Amino acid sequence: MNDCTIAITVVATPEYRHTRDGDHIAQCLGEFYSPHHHEKEVPPPPSTIKVVAWGENLATQLSSLRSAQQCVIQGRLSMNTIERPEGFKEKIAELIAQRIIPL
Repeated sequence: MNDCTIAITVVATPEYRHTRDGDHIAQCLGEFYSPHHHEKEVPPPPSTIKVVAWGENLATQLSSLRSAQQCVIQGRLSMNTIERPEGFKEKIAELIAQRIIPL
């Protein structure tokens, strides 16, 4: 099963919107530090992940978070492939939230 629990710091104010079907959706970018960083940089740079919340309850919870606020997100990981203008494909991880715990 694809379960993920991660502690993030919200980078920017989350965006809240409605789809054409009337579904509620919120998304934001979060930063976290990987415990498996192998480079010799001290401190290691943070990694960024896009967090998406579907449904009125979760979308409202995510959109109520503020920039620089920390939270724990439980959900599942999704990988999206994007065609870059430079001519190559890039894979970007996305965390689909199932539970949001503000700290």
